[in-house]
Amino acid sequence: MSLTRKHLLILVGIVGLLALSACTREITTIVQEDPQPSNCFECHSDVDLSVVRAQTEWAESRHGEGETVFEGTNPSCVRCHANEGFIQYVNGATTYTATTTPTNINCFTCHAPHSNGDFGLRITAPVALLNGESYDLGKGNTCVVCHQARRDVAVYITSSNNINSRYGPHHGPQGDLLMGANGYEYEGYTYTETPYHRTMNEDGCVNCHMRNVAYEVGGHTFNVTALGEDGVTVVYNTQACVGCHEDIGDNYDYNGVQTEIDGLLVDLKALLVTAGFVNASGTPLTATGRPADDAGAIWNFMYIGTEDRSHGVHNPAYARDLLQSSINYMNSRTPG
Repeated sequence: MSLTRKHLLILVGIVGLLALSACTREITTIVQEDPQPSNCFECHSDVDLSVVRAQTEWAESRHGEGETVFEGTNPSCVRCHANEGFIQYVNGATTYTATTTPTNINCFTCHAPHSNGDFGLRITAPVALLNGESYDLGKGNTCVVCHQARRDVAVYITSSNNINSRYGPHHGPQGDLLMGANGYEYEGYTYTETPYHRTMNEDGCVNCHMRNVAYEVGGHTFNVTALGEDGVTVVYNTQACVGCHEDIGDNYDYNGVQTEIDGLLVDLKALLVTAGFVNASGTPLTATGRPADDAGAIWNFMYIGTEDRSHGVHNPAYARDLLQSSINYMNSRTPG
């Protein structure tokens, strides 16, 4: 056999083997994915300063101060005092794990742009109070997660109550007052409320506290008052009010509401001090076996006078009725 013919046969054999192996070869398809952003500015323009502005405002807020962030080392407190606890709530936790290194409430506590693709809020649905009541406050639903009483008055106050210096609804029951809920209501007294700050206010808390960004008020400061640049003059953020109260003036004492509520608080405090229920600073005094109506007067004083801090603005009629009914009771009770 000639060398050329031998080479041809070898070549034919190789081609045959390749053909046979091709019948069993696995075909792999490579899917080309769209390239992802490789740096911040592929999504964020360096001329869009909205995020920078929000962060600057946040630094002027009570949230941004981080004054109580280390309460986040306590499982009972971490939900609202630290970023880690709030995220646990968002993810459906019913019990909370504290951390030894809690981080302050920040942009990514309420927003999740890298997960959701935008700066929408993590919480969009209505949030129930501890007594089960809820109301859709739009963007304000996020606020109610933490700005609500930590106790349901109907469960907390019993026929016999042990009182200490931390007695009451705990800090931040603004959501409860806005909804006209969770005060101690005395039998035989008719309670009313002023619902307009929720029913005529699409985004609840946000519409008032974030309106009209000015010097240390509005926007992500959430402040409705602040000291002006001179350190003396008080700046009031009344722009959310003028839509309904054109004649509100330059503070929140519309129709004397705050003056009235403050006067009722003075009267109730005097009665509580005389009865030995609170001290001169308004702090509850330690006691055991307080009857429900006695404890209810302390609760209402702490709720409206110490914890809500709006001087009745969040719900003037309900605040007034809680205080007046407590005063009526204290004036009628037998000392002892």
